[in-house]
Amino acid sequence: KNYSCELVDKGVGSIMSLMDQFERETAYNVRGPASDPYDQIDQMLETIRTPSATAHLDTNMFSLERVNYRPKGLVEMRVCSNLVVMALDNGHLIRLNLDAPQDLEDIEFARKGELIHSIHVDPTGTHIIISMESRECWYLHSSWPKPRILARWRGIVVDSLAWDMQNSDKSSTSEILVGGQDGRIFEAVIEKDGREKQFKPVYNLGDGSVRGLHYERFPSEPNKFFVMATTSSRIYQFIGGPTFEAVFTSRETHPTTELPGELPHSELRFFSKNLGMPRHFAWLSGPGIFHGNLVFGSQNPGDQVATDTHLLPYPGEATQPSAKEKGGYTQQAPSLPVSLGLTEFHFLLVYEDRFLSISLLNNQVVYEEMLGRGGPGSRLVGMTQDLVANTTWVYGEDVIFQVLPNQEDRFVWRLYLDKGLFEEALQHCKTPQQRDTVWTAQADSYFAKHVYGLAAEYYGKTNKSFEEVALKFIEINEREALKTFLMAKLRSLGPQDVTQKTAICTWVTEIYLNKLNQLTNANLGDQHEMLREEFETFLSDNLEHMDKHTTINLIQSHGRSEGFIVFCTLLGDSERVIDYYIQDKQFERAITVLSNQTTTSDLYYKFSPILMAHKPQYIVHAWMNANVPLNPRKLIPALMRYKPSPAEPHQGIRYLEYCVAGQGNEDPAIHNYLLSLYAELPNNDNQLLNFLSSKDPHFDLKYALRLCTKHNKKRACVLIYSAMGLYEEAVDLALKVDLELAKINADKPNDDELRKKLWLRIARQVVEEEKDIKKAMAFLRHCDLLKIEDILPFFPDFVLIDDFKEEICSSLEEYNRHIEELKVGMDDATKSANLIRMDIKALRNKYGFVGGSQKCDLCNYSVLSRLFYLFPCQHVFHADCLRREVVEHLSKEQFAKVRELEARLVRAEADYREKPTSFPVSGDSGSALDVSLSPIDQCKAELDDLIAAECIHCGDIMIDSIALPFYDPKDEAGMKSWALGPGI
Repeated sequence: KNYSCELVDKGVGSIMSLMDQFERETAYNVRGPASDPYDQIDQMLETIRTPSATAHLDTNMFSLERVNYRPKGLVEMRVCSNLVVMALDNGHLIRLNLDAPQDLEDIEFARKGELIHSIHVDPTGTHIIISMESRECWYLHSSWPKPRILARWRGIVVDSLAWDMQNSDKSSTSEILVGGQDGRIFEAVIEKDGREKQFKPVYNLGDGSVRGLHYERFPSEPNKFFVMATTSSRIYQFIGGPTFEAVFTSRETHPTTELPGELPHSELRFFSKNLGMPRHFAWLSGPGIFHGNLVFGSQNPGDQVATDTHLLPYPGEATQPSAKEKGGYTQQAPSLPVSLGLTEFHFLLVYEDRFLSISLLNNQVVYEEMLGRGGPGSRLVGMTQDLVANTTWVYGEDVIFQVLPNQEDRFVWRLYLDKGLFEEALQHCKTPQQRDTVWTAQADSYFAKHVYGLAAEYYGKTNKSFEEVALKFIEINEREALKTFLMAKLRSLGPQDVTQKTAICTWVTEIYLNKLNQLTNANLGDQHEMLREEFETFLSDNLEHMDKHTTINLIQSHGRSEGFIVFCTLLGDSERVIDYYIQDKQFERAITVLSNQTTTSDLYYKFSPILMAHKPQYIVHAWMNANVPLNPRKLIPALMRYKPSPAEPHQGIRYLEYCVAGQGNEDPAIHNYLLSLYAELPNNDNQLLNFLSSKDPHFDLKYALRLCTKHNKKRACVLIYSAMGLYEEAVDLALKVDLELAKINADKPNDDELRKKLWLRIARQVVEEEKDIKKAMAFLRHCDLLKIEDILPFFPDFVLIDDFKEEICSSLEEYNRHIEELKVGMDDATKSANLIRMDIKALRNKYGFVGGSQKCDLCNYSVLSRLFYLFPCQHVFHADCLRREVVEHLSKEQFAKVRELEARLVRAEADYREKPTSFPVSGDSGSALDVSLSPIDQCKAELDDLIAAECIHCGDIMIDSIALPFYDPKDEAGMKSWALGPGI
């Protein structure tokens, strides 16, 4: 409760009124902390809680909150997994689940007047053991409404019990150890149905009641046990296995510690996080709290698990100051606590009238609260801790308090720091300022011990002045430690500290370079190599923070070429690396760097000329396998620097052939340059001729002609003339080179006259220059355009006819055959003309029969009623009916033609009626092929060709209309006529 009061008057009356109010509303007095060693506050609170005192209590490390439940005659209380079990002095058992506090159970099971001695609950809250003063024991499962008596336990008064902390089976207690009032220790197992599976004695301490008992399994050996047992004055440790009998019957001497004095309500407590392995223990003994750490390793029977043990005397009791001793409390002899609790950092002590907590780290009382109790019926009885829910409860005969920790570890870091346990202090720091304090103290400690490397590492994590720390290392000439500090500081800087990072990186680089030079001068190769690799790693990791030009100048000033190469490579500055290698005559390395870069092709254009002059084969290979696209045109200057060697293939031709054939390059400049290289090849025209013979040339023919003429490549010139369409020049030049080449080029033109002319030139050359009549006559077989009479003029005037008598006879026979073929053709033409005349005459006399009752096949009216058409298929249609049906199937052009002819027919008939004598009369002019028609007849004939060209029922119109519907979709009547009746 918080008590507030508005003081209207500051006089004594107001204070007395406040005291009266306090005494009415509370039945117990509360004292604040006797002392707070962490804040160095030594203030004793008055009995009256003033508003300022209440505000101060909010910062206490612990506080007690009274539970709104007042038991009557509470003897013992246990809380496990939020299950509360209370034993009353009337023999009743109260069971309450804190998750459902409304379901409180009052269990009555004992005989009248029978008192409960102790209760024991396992950590899961499932199994409950009840020991009675009458030496009977009962077992209660969490699912039972009533306990059942344990027959084999009869005659035993249980003072302590050790549960299997790793047991999660709710159907069995697993192995438990039972400490009796007579000093014996039993091993027992109880099943869910209350069956006592096992109960047997395993050891007898022989030293009074077993007040405390606990066991654990070794983490690495589950069948190996550690048991700790206490009496009122001794503490025992047992190690062994795989059974408890083996643990206690070991021949080895069990470690035992004896303390003076006896405490009838001695207790043994352990602390573990989340039911893990316990780390600390505390024993409430006569002279004080005996405590220590637990270390589970490879101990054997006779060894100790408890280490670093200490005895903490009980603190003295604070009393009210007298009137003469204002300003503080006095101390009197310490009283004995009734119960003990253990947390990670504090001992919790319960006295009959007060509660206090003591720090494990400095043994100081950090909190004390006087509860104004201690009289009969109102004194505090004990304390219980829920290891699962991590709660602590203090109970008296008629009251229950919950202990509420308030950041009990808030000053742990400072206590560890004061002890020099820096790592433990860091683990408990909660703010950056606390960590900075610890790191600073740790760094100062290492510096004082001359462990400069670690000191530098921790100084780098602190906010201590950068200049101050750097000067400390410079003054003692610890460059390596300075480098460590700078590296640590670099890691601690944020992304916004760009300038600081650059400055530190530059400084660290300088330190590395100096150290490398020192190792080089001292010929310490192994150390130099290790440091060089470390330096390269540093450059790689901090590349983004380094200034490019400053770092390059720094490395070059120290003459560290390998560092220069590494740094430029990391920067992707391939240009500097290549330039360095070229200046150092390491052309192959330069080409390797050039080949590996993937950013730009400009470096190829820049460095290729000099590399082509020294390593042509390597650089051409790099061009052909470049990771970036190259423009071969820009590499021509490099190719021009190349001086081919007769002993190796021409590298320029190799690359250009790759561009043309492999990449399909069509740049005329590339083709022209390749052509020039081919033309320069001595005594080898095959490559040039093959290149000139390509189907789609991209080189300049005129340039090629000049080039080949310059280098006297006559065959190449013939090909070029031919490609340019200059066949006469090609043949003339070919006649100077090879007669067969002339023949080939003479057959290339498509113009027969030109071909004949070219062949005549060849024949003339053969006849006039070579005087070879037989070879000239052979041309008549190669060229079908030449005749004997064409080459006769080239023969000399006096020549024997015997050399070409056969050719003359063959020519005359050919002429004779041709004349006979013409005669046969004329006869056939005459016969065809006669047949045509006969057909025309027959057409004039062709007729058909129409009956008087025959009807039009379209309108179904008499056909003789008006003009009609009769087709050979015997279908007959009125002219107007046929026109109306046919025009629907005509194209737009044909329909327009029909309209035009009809208009012309109307005009012609009108003209004829006005001047009938002006129109010619149709008739026979005496020739079957000479038939003249009047304008009217001509119009009718053209209309007949459009309208009556074929029968509408038998011709193409009927075939084309097979896919059309039988009715017009717009004709509703037609659609209904085709509708199916119901049920169809």
